[in-house]
Amino acid sequence: MTMTGRQRLMTALRLGTPDRVPTWDWFDEAVTLGVADLIGLKHHDRATTLRKGDETAQSVDLYCRVVEALDVDGTSSVYNTGLKAENADFGRDKYGRGYILSEFGMPAIIEAAVADTAELAGYDMISRLEKSDFNGLRTVIDRLGDVRAHCLNLNGPFQEAWNIAGGMDKLMLAFLDDPEYALGVLRLVTDFNKVVMTEAAAVGADFFMVDGDLTGNDFPLMSPEHFQAFILPFKREMVDHAHGLGRPIVKHSDGNMWSLIDHILDAGFDGFHPVQPQCMDMAQTKAHLYGRSCVFGNVDCLDIMVLGDAEATRADARRSIDEGAPGGGYVFCSSNSLHPGCKPENVIAMFEVARDYGRYDRIANRPRRIARPEQEQARARRQTRRRAGRSAAA
Repeated sequence: MTMTGRQRLMTALRLGTPDRVPTWDWFDEAVTLGVADLIGLKHHDRATTLRKGDETAQSVDLYCRVVEALDVDGTSSVYNTGLKAENADFGRDKYGRGYILSEFGMPAIIEAAVADTAELAGYDMISRLEKSDFNGLRTVIDRLGDVRAHCLNLNGPFQEAWNIAGGMDKLMLAFLDDPEYALGVLRLVTDFNKVVMTEAAAVGADFFMVDGDLTGNDFPLMSPEHFQAFILPFKREMVDHAHGLGRPIVKHSDGNMWSLIDHILDAGFDGFHPVQPQCMDMAQTKAHLYGRSCVFGNVDCLDIMVLGDAEATRADARRSIDEGAPGGGYVFCSSNSLHPGCKPENVIAMFEVARDYGRYDRIANRPRRIARPEQEQARARRQTRRRAGRSAAA
């Protein structure tokens, strides 16, 4: 039986085996425009939101048409934050956070909304959230219907907290110098995130993706002790809330997650995204998570989709399916996002492979038995051949 995209993706999130591998990804506006050009979609005046942050109705409309054209099984939406440009390079959102604006991806936080414990006492995020902030998600669901699974992306406790604090460095220093402030901010943003999830579920979101990197390419961003004291309890709370709404929830983190992956499992996350190939091996990750958590990933969008051609992308897409798909519980996507550096022709190629190569009638019914790496091996960063060759040539 041929499944709908929603059936396919939700089956994978429940660790089942659909008819073929389900597809999903984060689309940057620049990539959406580039793909639309290549496949002949008209997109009005090419207006984008890269410098303003929040999505326009026009960008959401074009995104829906690209999803339909590429037959992507799941969508990705965010809630609006009211980010407005104050000048060419700086903007502020309705939560009081200041950002550097860029033509090349997400705005970067530089000014805190709440600088200390005294300011925290009178600060309220929840009252600033409006139902209209979910109009993008509402439009995607209305346009594409229940034949696709709809994801709401939101910052996890760590990332949302350092956005409020004005930067990751400020929050992490507070772990040491002002733990009362750090825990207060984490409490504030977790309560806010639970309201965001409740509102998104009411609109029709099928699952949640929690952003926020916890590790770099080699090591965690914090000690295990600080992670367990400051971050893990709030993650568990978000997972419990999502499950209370009847929605699966997926944890995103780039980097080498081997030292924290079991904590993510213990917290109850239903999926892990995206298994960065420079740091983690997909076959090892799938073997470790098999039967416990859905694996998302991991076509290489750092090297191959940026520096390579469509054929190199197809080869890496087949590798990702071969390593991640056996036994079900797998969602096909890039190794982070379809960011502005990804060539549009490579984006088209990866989704073509998923449709043509990702049929479960040709995929093994169990993953290979392969042990997770030893600690020292887990710290060794891997290079793709594409970048390694380029570095050697240089």
